[in-house]
Amino acid sequence: MVFINLRSLIAVSILYHATSAFTQPTTASSRRTSLHAIAPAATATVSVPSWVDLGESLPSDSTSPPEQPLVTLYRDTNGWCPFCERVWIALRVKNIPYQETLVNLQNKPDWFLNAVPSGLVPAVMIHTDLLTDTSSSSKDGEEKEKTTPERTLVWESVDIMRKLDEMFPNHGPKLMNEDDAAFLEAREVCAAVQSAGFGMLYGGNATTTAAETEEKRLALEAALDAMDDHLSKVTDGGPFLLGGELSGVDIEVIPTLERFRYQFPLLKNVTISSSSLRPNLQRWFEAIDASPAYASRVAGDEYSWTAVASTFLRIFGSRGNELTLEQNATIARVEAAATALTLDFVNDSGGADSTDDGYVAACREAAEKLIANHEAVVADCSRADPKSQKEMGRSSNVERADLALRMIANSLLNNNSDVDLTLFRNKKDATEAAFALRTVAKRLSVPRDMGGPAAKVLRRRLMVLAQNMEANAKDSVRPLGIPRRSKFQSKL
Repeated sequence: MVFINLRSLIAVSILYHATSAFTQPTTASSRRTSLHAIAPAATATVSVPSWVDLGESLPSDSTSPPEQPLVTLYRDTNGWCPFCERVWIALRVKNIPYQETLVNLQNKPDWFLNAVPSGLVPAVMIHTDLLTDTSSSSKDGEEKEKTTPERTLVWESVDIMRKLDEMFPNHGPKLMNEDDAAFLEAREVCAAVQSAGFGMLYGGNATTTAAETEEKRLALEAALDAMDDHLSKVTDGGPFLLGGELSGVDIEVIPTLERFRYQFPLLKNVTISSSSLRPNLQRWFEAIDASPAYASRVAGDEYSWTAVASTFLRIFGSRGNELTLEQNATIARVEAAATALTLDFVNDSGGADSTDDGYVAACREAAEKLIANHEAVVADCSRADPKSQKEMGRSSNVERADLALRMIANSLLNNNSDVDLTLFRNKKDATEAAFALRTVAKRLSVPRDMGGPAAKVLRRRLMVLAQNMEANAKDSVRPLGIPRRSKFQSKL
């Protein structure tokens, strides 16, 4: 069987850089200057902390200082590259302390091109000089620091995963058991699914006939059926490809199947799995979704993959020509699906004011991301010339957008759902601020901007505050920063 080259098929799609307000680089000096740049005159009257105060209020992990990173992961800024996601998941499964350096694929820096011969992500720098040797040859069994100062640079996702197993044998499970026949068999089954899937997505052109399209669909369906059948026969009943534990072959295929399950129903009218259709594959998805190493930070979500589908269709669907009627109809269908998903944001947080550790951690991550990138976020939701997703529109009131987002950040930091709406009793102000909040919620992409749990919490608070602002607003006009006597509280 001839498999389509996965990297060559998707390379052009991940080169597209959809700008993100949450991943804009900001130097320490520019960030400090900007903290005061949009502070409204009312801050002395109304208790809404400035961005400076919010930043200083971020909790510190004084009881558990961060571990020294042993690996630097170089990955794409968007979090769309499936090869980067493989390595990202592997690092987390093996519990290897790491740090990230994001690489703009449209404008790769010279230092990266000089260091990585392929010029491609992912790549990792293993900090060999920080590793310790706990071999039995050391006296008294004490850890002995290695004296080699060299650092090891590795690229290509599979090679990286092999090297992580080799250099970190005591960190988590061995992932790449490539001398195991079951591993190789599972890899072949997954490769067939990926090849058929990308062949259906990218294998057609203007001259492709209906019969050829149907042939591609049947090939994908057959490959998916084969994977479901394989999972039904796994030792110990699975749910993963090699049994009860997540393996390297699972990690290799997770990123592409994640995209397929969200985008194929919309783009190609193909359902990947359900409780009644390919139930073993569905159980595999559920087990993957329950894996903290994947779900808490690396996993994309349904909304993000649905929203970005229309962007990809606009850029790559025409291939230099005008979009066809069918392509425009698909874009309309995808955008309607994305809009429908935004209506669920208000019910998608797991409950406000929760004391659950996972919920508190999600609130903190969302607050950290919003505070660290507040300048770019405020600009993005209120700029007259959006850099991407221009069809979404933007607010025209920068000052009110800034104030509303500071309220959101403050509520996240304090895990408190009470928000004072007195500054938004003017209908025009409330409308503009609500528009800005909804734009931020819709523009937020997972995992590009933050992990899925944090995004759920932030999206919900943004949408609920927007609703409550509009519901409580009046037509009367009052000067900025002068509240009415009574206070209106919003529950987020």
